[in-house]
Parts: sequence; structure tokens; C-alpha cells
Amino acid sequence: MLRFLLSIIPVILFTACSTQQLPHKSSSNVLRSNTDTYIINNIPLHYNVTITGYNARFTNDLLEVQINLKNNKQRPYKLEYRLRWFDETDFEVDKTPWLPLTVNAMEYRTVKQIAHSPDIKSFKFYIRAKQ
Repeated sequence: MLRFLLSIIPVILFTACSTQQLPHKSSSNVLRSNTDTYIINNIPLHYNVTITGYNARFTNDLLEVQINLKNNKQRPYKLEYRLRWFDETDFEVDKTPWLPLTVNAMEYRTVKQIAHSPDIKSFKFYIRAKQ
């Protein structure tokens, strides 16, 4: 029993420490294109709207992005989104303002944007509940 308690204490301490180091809850969800990972900062938004995937391609040397979303609820959901554009060294080159988007009940939506410069090689997509 003592061995079990001694083995579980470090787990509890690690969990307590890591919980305190988590970032504060944010109203944004982020899709990073360069690692194909989703970073969910707002759990309630994640349950309501899901980023189901994305596509990206270069058309005439300009990065074209398509982000797929799904409203998981039986009611319309008002959102805002923006894209931040980065060059090959991950230096931010441009960003869009927050743009409105309404996703109807149980609807799949696609957001499309094209970069304004051939220097842009990647993006981050941000989405949040309407402010």
C-alpha cells in the first residue's frame, strides 16, 4: 500500500503543477497549417463548432486556403474568424480583420481565402464566438 501511495504522489504533484501552467481560457480556436494540428483554447466553442479539416494549395504562386467547419448544434451559431499569414521563416506577413460568419444548425461550412503575396507560405486560422 505504501509503495502504491509513493508511486501516485508524483503523478498528483505533476498534474497539479501542469494544471497551474495552462494558459488562461481564450475565446479563440486556432488551426495551424504547418503542423496540421488543431489547438483548441475554448472548450465550449469546440463542442458547438468543429474544424473538420482544411486544404491548402498554391494557385499562381499565391497560397489558397479552404477551412471546413461543422456546427454540431441544432441552432445557428454566430462566429468570427481571421487568418494570419506567414512567410517561409514563420514571420507574420499579413493578417485579416475579424470577419463575421454564421453557421446554421447542423451545417457544414467552408471558409476560403487567398494570400495577397507570393511570399506567404503558411497560415494560422483563428475562430471565436462573435464578440
